[in-house]
Amino acid sequence: MSRDRDRPRSARRPRRVLRVVNPKRRRRLPLAVAAFLVLAPLVFGVVVVQTMVSQTSFRIEQVSSRQAALQQSYEELKLEVAELSAPGRIAEEAARLGLRLPDPSQVHTLDVTGESTHSHAAPTNDAAYAIKALLGKAP
Repeated sequence: MSRDRDRPRSARRPRRVLRVVNPKRRRRLPLAVAAFLVLAPLVFGVVVVQTMVSQTSFRIEQVSSRQAALQQSYEELKLEVAELSAPGRIAEEAARLGLRLPDPSQVHTLDVTGESTHSHAAPTNDAAYAIKALLGKAP
């Protein structure tokens, strides 16, 4: 360049005018549409699966808390049955009601041989037992 300065202006090479050339524009719209068509269902699927997992987790939590409450209730009822069926409590309640053991002379045992022809023999004079015979073993 120092040589160009030393030369007279008329002897210098003409400067080329440089300009920015716009590159060929690629059409990005088809690529964007294709990406949307692929990604949108995938994102929707992930959202649906996440929602289902959350709902299932919520249901599991409800069932777990219900199961814990029922287990607690079962344990309390089991304790109540044990307390109510205690022989000492039954003897006290019987004494309070005025019940007593019979004399051994008042107790009779029967020996039955053979098979029964009817599973439930109903007395003929009681209508409730007659209906029970029709119903069978159902309560």
